[in-house]
Amino acid sequence: MNPNPRPRRWRALSLLAVIGVLALASCSDNSSDSGGSDGGTKTTTDSGKSADAIRISSQDFSEQKVLAQVYGQYLEDQGIKVDIQDPIGTRDQIYDALESKKLDLQLDYSGSAVVFLEGEDVPESGASADAQATFDALQPLLKDVDLESSEQSEAADANALVALTSWAEDNGVTTISDLAGVDGSLTLGGAAECAERAECLLGYRDTYGLDLEFKAVDYGPPLVAALEADEIQVAQYGSTAPEIATGKIVELEDDKGLQDAQNVVPVFRAAVSTPELVDALNTLSAAITTEDLAAWNQATDVEKEDPVDVATKWLQDNDLLK
Repeated sequence: MNPNPRPRRWRALSLLAVIGVLALASCSDNSSDSGGSDGGTKTTTDSGKSADAIRISSQDFSEQKVLAQVYGQYLEDQGIKVDIQDPIGTRDQIYDALESKKLDLQLDYSGSAVVFLEGEDVPESGASADAQATFDALQPLLKDVDLESSEQSEAADANALVALTSWAEDNGVTTISDLAGVDGSLTLGGAAECAERAECLLGYRDTYGLDLEFKAVDYGPPLVAALEADEIQVAQYGSTAPEIATGKIVELEDDKGLQDAQNVVPVFRAAVSTPELVDALNTLSAAITTEDLAAWNQATDVEKEDPVDVATKWLQDNDLLK
């Protein structure tokens, strides 16, 4: 699942972020910086990429790794030079690398990007359940820090309330509001911090009026195991969980808009923006769905396939490689 932190303004570097960027500059096996240009990589890299390559990286989890490969491989096939680098780590470090011109492009999630760039002192965030409004709120925030985005994708990785597909069907539940009509007590499973978060237990109680018990369960497969054991009936998971791809669990519709929109959106330095780059990004973004993200996670996290191979196969299967 895509994390949604609310840190301080990203230009105020933390010590961790500084260390991350210094490590990227001194230890990366994939790029070398010319130090003299506002463009992309200016020397041949260890990975064989040549001058002016668009340097792409990701946060350090499987879905992000596949996204970097899908976009990178597609751009390269379209004749745009790219250097797909190893994952950098956190969103904090990604944006620091963009600012220091050691990275050119990343794939973020709209709501999380808005919250991150706003910082923690904003009285009311521009991120909301409205995907277009969230995307619109992102644009001036990016401009303020010399970044741009292409169009967002329909694909989204958002917080999701899920249930076993069989349980949802037996109880006639398709939306979160439907839970109010289920007989008996209901227990929500989630990470321990869910109990105190507005988009988790507190939100389901306040926004939806649900009388939920809570059980702390580790994120990922343990949530599904708890659902199967009927220790919990619903779980705070993600809309791209691999078990959604297999049909074992189902996302309940957030019909009251509790969760922020989290559409995949390419973010890049304004200095590397060209019509050709933006057109290519838009074409690819329009082809990716949330179901694709879940299927990629199933392939990488469960079936242990390499993100490079998962990306190539998806591009081939969708006739996106020449």
